[in-house]
Amino acid sequence: MHDLLACRHINPAACPDVSKTALVADTSRHTFDLVCDSDAQEIGTTASRRLRRGADFLAAARFMIGSGFHPKAGRTTLRLAEVFAERMARSSEGHFPFAAEATARELGLKRRAVFNHARYLRELGLIAYVEHGSKRNVLRTRYGSAWTSEHGYRGTATLFAAVAPRVWDEAMGRRIEGEGYTARQIGVTDAGRELAVAGAVEKQRERQGLQQTEPVDNSGQCTPSVVVPQPRTSGAVDGGIKDRTRERACREKSPKHRAKGATGWSAARTAAAMQEARWVQLHTWWTQGSCVRQLAYGLRPFFEAGWTWEEIARELARWTVPLRPRHVASYVASEIRRRVNTGALFLPDGLVAPYRQPETSTWDDGATPHGPRYAAMQAWKASTFRPAAARAAAAFEEIRRVLARHTEPRRTPTGSECHVPGAHPENVRLTREEIEALLEHSHPVVACETLWAQAEEAAEYRIEAQNRRSTWEYLPPAPPEPH
Repeated sequence: MHDLLACRHINPAACPDVSKTALVADTSRHTFDLVCDSDAQEIGTTASRRLRRGADFLAAARFMIGSGFHPKAGRTTLRLAEVFAERMARSSEGHFPFAAEATARELGLKRRAVFNHARYLRELGLIAYVEHGSKRNVLRTRYGSAWTSEHGYRGTATLFAAVAPRVWDEAMGRRIEGEGYTARQIGVTDAGRELAVAGAVEKQRERQGLQQTEPVDNSGQCTPSVVVPQPRTSGAVDGGIKDRTRERACREKSPKHRAKGATGWSAARTAAAMQEARWVQLHTWWTQGSCVRQLAYGLRPFFEAGWTWEEIARELARWTVPLRPRHVASYVASEIRRRVNTGALFLPDGLVAPYRQPETSTWDDGATPHGPRYAAMQAWKASTFRPAAARAAAAFEEIRRVLARHTEPRRTPTGSECHVPGAHPENVRLTREEIEALLEHSHPVVACETLWAQAEEAAEYRIEAQNRRSTWEYLPPAPPEPH
C-alpha cells in the first residue's frame, strides 16, 4: 500500500483489489502523469500509440479509469469511451468524429459535461486530436466569390484518434517498439502471456455460461441427414391412379424444342464442314492461322447452300482482302451477311438474316397518328412561305420516288447449270478441269508453320541488311602526298 500511495494522481479508493488474484495487472508498480499540456494532445506529439480496434480502446479506457489515474474520471467517462469505440468501426485508422450536440443527446448529458469528459480522456492519453473543428463556413471557402446564400452553411467537425498510453502496455505485459503515435507492439512478456491466457479462459467461460442459460430452440425442422425416411404410398390408397408410369407413356408427346444456341447440326456434319473449311484455309492466304472450327461455323451459309470447298475458295478470292483480319471467322460471317443483303452474293432465302430496315415515312400521309397535323402544318407553311414550301414539296416527291424504287422486288439472276437456284453467280463457278489446271500452274500451298517461318527469315534478313547499311568504320585521314 505504501507503493500505491507513492504514485501520483491515484485515488486509492478507486483502485481495484488485486490481492485476490495474481493474474490481474498490478497498477501499484506503474506511475502515470496526466497529459495536461494541450500541445501534447495532438496526433503528432502524443506519447501514446495508435489503436485501430474498438475493443482495445475500451480495454485501455477501463484500465486507466479504474486505476484512478484521473480523480474526476468515472462511469460517465467510460460511457463516452464506449460511444467513441462504436464510431471507430467507420474508419480503418481508428479515427472518429466528435459532435458535442449529438453525443449529448445520445448520453442524456449537458453539452458542457460532454466537453469535460472528453478532456478527461485526452488527459489520460486515450484520445488525441487529428483535426480541430471550426465554425468557419467551409462552403464559402470552397466557392469563393461565387458563394451565395443558397449554398448554405457547413462547419468542420473535430476528429479524434484512439490511442493507448505506455502505462497500459506495461501493465498488460506488452513489448513496444518506437515512440509516440507510430509505435507498435512487437511481442509480450511472460506476465503478459499469463494475462492473455487468463483473459481468453474467462471469455470462454462467459460464452459457455451464456449458451447454457439460453433456452434451446427446437421449433425448427431437422436437418436432411437426420430425417426419418417415410415409406412410399401408392395412389390407389386415396382412389387415384396406381400405374402412373403407363399414364405418362400414354400421354401426348410434347414437341421437342431445340435448346437455346443450338444449330441443329450433327457431330458428323460438323466434322465434314471442318474438313471442308480446312481445305478452304489452305487455299486462302488470309485465313491461314485461324481456328478451323470457327471458320467452319462462319462458312455455314455456304455449306447449307451446297457449295464445295473449291467454290468457297474461289468466292473468298474475289473479296481481295488487302490485310489479314484480326478475327477471320467474324470477318467472314459479317462479309457474307453484308454481301447477301447488298446483292453482291446470292444465296437461298433464310440462310442469312436480313438487316432490319426501319419503317420510312414522309410524315405527311395518314399512316401515322401525326399525319393530319403534319399536313396542316405543311399547308400553313405553303401559304406563308411559298418558295420554301415549293422546294420542300419537290424534295418530298423525290424521296417518295426513291422509296418506291427500293420497295420494288429485286430480280435474282439464275445460272443455267446451278444445282441450287440462286445460290451463287455464274462467274464464280468453275469446273473440275479448270480448277485442276489452275492448281497445276500455280505454286504449291504453304502451310501455316512454313509460312510463318519464311516470314521470320525474311524479317531477319531485312534487319541484317539494315544493320549492315547502318554500321560504319572510322578511317584516319591519309597523310599528305610528298611534292
